[in-house]
Amino acid sequence: MAKKRKGIFTRIIEGPERSEDYARKTLPSNRWALGWDLFKTNTGKLVKINLLTILFLFPVFLLFYFRQILLKSQAFDAVFSRNIGIGYPAIPSADLLGVSEALVFRTDLTVFMLLFVLSFYLSVGLAGGFYVMRNLVWTEGVFVASDFWRGVKKNYWVVLKSTLLFVFLFAATVLTIDLCNVQIAVNVKLKWLFIIIKIIGIILAVVLIIAYLYTLTSGVTYKLGFFGLIKNAIILSVGLIPFNLFFAAFACVPFLTLFIEATSIFFALGIMLILLLSVSVFLLIWTNYSQWVFDEVVNDNVAGAKKYRGIHKKGEIRENETFVYKKSALTARPVKPITDTEIEIHALPESYSRADLVRLEESKKLMIEDSERYAEEKLKEIEGKSAVDEFMEGSNSAEVKPEKAKPVDKKWQNPKKKGKK
Repeated sequence: MAKKRKGIFTRIIEGPERSEDYARKTLPSNRWALGWDLFKTNTGKLVKINLLTILFLFPVFLLFYFRQILLKSQAFDAVFSRNIGIGYPAIPSADLLGVSEALVFRTDLTVFMLLFVLSFYLSVGLAGGFYVMRNLVWTEGVFVASDFWRGVKKNYWVVLKSTLLFVFLFAATVLTIDLCNVQIAVNVKLKWLFIIIKIIGIILAVVLIIAYLYTLTSGVTYKLGFFGLIKNAIILSVGLIPFNLFFAAFACVPFLTLFIEATSIFFALGIMLILLLSVSVFLLIWTNYSQWVFDEVVNDNVAGAKKYRGIHKKGEIRENETFVYKKSALTARPVKPITDTEIEIHALPESYSRADLVRLEESKKLMIEDSERYAEEKLKEIEGKSAVDEFMEGSNSAEVKPEKAKPVDKKWQNPKKKGKK
């Protein structure tokens, strides 16, 4: 059936016709393009995600800010910074070895104890923020506020357990490094040994941070037991260490403004950037990278997992892109598409006559007959039998029952021959 060609003005208004997979082909073809596209087209949502998430991260930022103030205040009050002029006893420099390192150790111990308590509040923002960002990377419809709290409801306990474990292990690692600094300053003979331990501690701290980030993205993506989640996070953090380091550093680029001198105008601009976009950009970069890792390493081993969500891989044939005609499960007969324009219902004018009603009734009958003819043809195609096959089967049969024979048009019948029979 020839397709009716539309007029020029209709084609201009409706635009070019789309192929069946046009919607998928408009998606980015790789994760880099997806990340840039999301940043350009969803800036408003990124700002909302940033504000919601930073509401729960702000106490942590404040805690580490006070850590710096506490270290400076202790440095002013410490004995090695006092004026040792008249009236003050002179203290040998040997007795001051390791004092500043010990102050750092005591300060970090206090900070991590408070951070352990803040983990219960911090996990709310992480659970909601990573869940919304996962949906955004999957290019699903996102309602920031409702999806944020849905993510908190679904993933809070997984994120909380991961956060508590991470804070405990990270605190132990950092405090070990602080003690190594004390021993390096005091014990000169074994200085080399504590330097080696310090280097190992720094490497372990980096691996712990990356593994923790994987637990957050894995926790909002898969349904895993806690120990399975930790195991997979460690494997991914160690097995992909070059990529992990690059993308973790790349995600932290928006926070470089914190290292600008506080008296500079760029520092104020950096604070505004952090309040509006930095946290959500970090979540976007790491979540997008994690989904790439899951596609390449994990999803093939997970039953029912969908690969390349949010992107269109060129040249790849997917199950949902292969269109095979099947009989509808909702009806026993195939239904002719409503886009067919071969037969149309006669439209009644505003003032119609009896002849118009007759034409309307005739058009209805023609459409019913055409629909039944279409259903019969499609049923034959589905069963794999054409009209030729049915004819050949009938001709080869030994006996044709009268009730199965097709009626012959009366004008082709010979009355004389029929009477002789």
